[in-house]
Amino acid sequence: MDFYTNAGVVPIGDMRRTHFTSEINPDNIGEKVTLMGWVHILRDKGKLKFLILRDERSTCQIFIHQKKVPAELFQIAEQLKPEYAVSVAGEVVEAKQVAAGAEVIPTSIRILNTAERLPIDVVEGKVDIDLDTRLNFRILDLRKPTINAIFRIQHSLVRFAREYLEKHEFVEIHTPKIVAEATEGGANLFEVKYFDRPAYLAQSPQFYKQLMLLAGFGRVFEIAPVFRAEKHNTRRHINEYTSFDFEMSWISGVEDVMRMEENMLHYTFMKTKELLASALETLGVNLEVPDVPFKRIKYAEAIDLVNQEGKDLSITDDLDPESEKILGEVFPEKFGTDMVFITHYPLELRPAYTMPSTTDEGMTESFDLTYKGMEITTGGQRIHLYDLLVDRFKAKGYNVDNFGFYLEPFKYGAPPHGGLGLGVERLTMQLLGIDNIREATLLPRDRDRITP
Repeated sequence: MDFYTNAGVVPIGDMRRTHFTSEINPDNIGEKVTLMGWVHILRDKGKLKFLILRDERSTCQIFIHQKKVPAELFQIAEQLKPEYAVSVAGEVVEAKQVAAGAEVIPTSIRILNTAERLPIDVVEGKVDIDLDTRLNFRILDLRKPTINAIFRIQHSLVRFAREYLEKHEFVEIHTPKIVAEATEGGANLFEVKYFDRPAYLAQSPQFYKQLMLLAGFGRVFEIAPVFRAEKHNTRRHINEYTSFDFEMSWISGVEDVMRMEENMLHYTFMKTKELLASALETLGVNLEVPDVPFKRIKYAEAIDLVNQEGKDLSITDDLDPESEKILGEVFPEKFGTDMVFITHYPLELRPAYTMPSTTDEGMTESFDLTYKGMEITTGGQRIHLYDLLVDRFKAKGYNVDNFGFYLEPFKYGAPPHGGLGLGVERLTMQLLGIDNIREATLLPRDRDRITP
């Protein structure tokens, strides 16, 4: 194999990274280090070259002076192009002119891999590129420090939400994504050919997470993709997204579910602010940790608030994006918070398994959590009584014979329970102030895009 005969390209087996770029600071001046990363920027001043090396954590300046480095090293430096993968060995020296307060004087530079001419630039702000083009070259786009930081923060949100639930005795489950019937109803289903019969991609793990409570798990959660075949093309919708679901048994009412979520999110925001400070700073985001408890208002009051701002909605109308945006402006002024639970939705607007309200006729023991003018969570108390559940399925026009696998276990002592589904991409989008959900989605899937 002749791959390594290219000028400057060497096998990786004879080198070892000792530091990340973020670790280069005045504390290790005089140390010998080996860094690995990409050529982010190369400022060529003739006999002086300033290489900004980027790895998965940060960047570091490599100062190359023709008179102070071996001739072979300087020749290799002259070959470097954007996004070449390189290894740099050298000594850390003081450099008050750079933000880190230190830089590296190289004793060797090795080219680990070359890069063709880039279809998009990965240097922040150098070229303004439209979102569609960026998504066409998403893997390169994700190398940008600001874009990469989005998903490190998203990871943190999921990580600490999971951690909170595990501390409260939730069990992580993995439910089928190929299903026989719709979970949420309607026609928003992706049909797939399943051997000799039709099946569908799951809209939600709802039925299965409830059944796991009937199976005796007590508290469960799942973080997984869900699919909605909605032919929209908006800034807030995609056709495959990550849903963070949990379900809990032996509740006294829907308030137990809301309390669990608000405490989970408070913990998640607090830990993310503490441990992802660098990524938040990269994005220029000042993360405000929401106070608990979150404000609660009933759906009827939310309708009144948007109608006072010029809308004309009835109690059985759903809140459209414009209405949610209005509430996103009203809530901070009226309640001093961006996190608000809207409760007691009408029966017409909730799935068949939602518990009817015992206090508000025609309403349900359900809620949405809105954050900065967008619904990020839908949840509620579920019906655990077999006869009532069957009646509600019939009232919604479903053929109960098609849902036997779900309904049958409710005959055998189903516990009172409830839960929710939280959209991970929407939470990320709202927390970071991102305008389009596709930017908060690693590899978006919408009606026009199924690659990369």
